Amino acid sequence: MNPPQRVRPVLTGRALVLGGIVVLLLVLLAAPVHRYLGSRHDVGSAAQQLNSDQQQLAQLRRQLSRWSDPGYIQQQARSRLQYAMPGDTVYVVVDKGQRSDIAKTSGATTSSPSAPGWNGRLMDSIRAAAK
Repeated sequence: MNPPQRVRPVLTGRALVLGGIVVLLLVLLAAPVHRYLGSRHDVGSAAQQLNSDQQQLAQLRRQLSRWSDPGYIQQQARSRLQYAMPGDTVYVVVDKGQRSDIAKTSGATTSSPSAPGWNGRLMDSIRAAAK
C-alpha cells in the first residue's frame, strides 16, 4: 500500500504574504508613477510650445526687418490705406448700381426724378394750383 499523500493547500501563507506585498507596492507606487507620466507629458507639451514660440518669434523678427525698409512701408501704405503718390492717377471701379465710397462720404446723393422729395411735391402742387 501506498503511504497517504499529503494534500498541499492551494493558497499558502507565503503566497498570501507575497500577494499582499505586491498589492501594497502597487498602491504605494501608483501615485508617483502617475505624477511622473503626467510631468513627462507636461515637459513634452512645453517643448512643443517653446518650438512654436521660437518659430513665431523668427517670423515676427522677419516682419520687423521688412518694416525697416522704406519701399515695403510705401507698398503697404498703398495697398492697405489706398494712398497714392503725387502724380499717380487713381481710378475707382464701382459696380453698376452702387455708389463709391467717395460718393457715400461726400454727401452727394443721386435721387431718381420719379420720386421727388417733399419739397419737389410741394412745388409741383403750387404749380398745379397756379394753373
